[in-house]
Amino acid sequence: EIKKVLTQDTIYILMVYNPIVLLTSRGSQILANRQQKHTGAQSLATTGMNLTGSLIRTVTTIKEVGWDFHILRSYGVSITLNMILFTHIVMYRENTKRMLDDIKQKKKE
Repeated sequence: EIKKVLTQDTIYILMVYNPIVLLTSRGSQILANRQQKHTGAQSLATTGMNLTGSLIRTVTTIKEVGWDFHILRSYGVSITLNMILFTHIVMYRENTKRMLDDIKQKKKE
């Protein structure tokens, strides 16, 4: 059990900093997408599964643990960031297709 390895204070600190890690990792991808106006090799299926997983974990947490602020805040941040990434994939679909086609064409040359 994790409580035997980590103290309550350590678990709390990890839960507090989790949204910062999410914002850093996914936020940098969101900024890159926005600046480049394409999503590169990002997959709609993978991003959709990440979004769905976050939604399911939120419901499960509420049912099993209750309304724990730190856990639900992390899932809320994750849902928001995944939704933005999902929207980027749909919104920049044509630009991404053109960019990938250009790469394929350059490889043929």
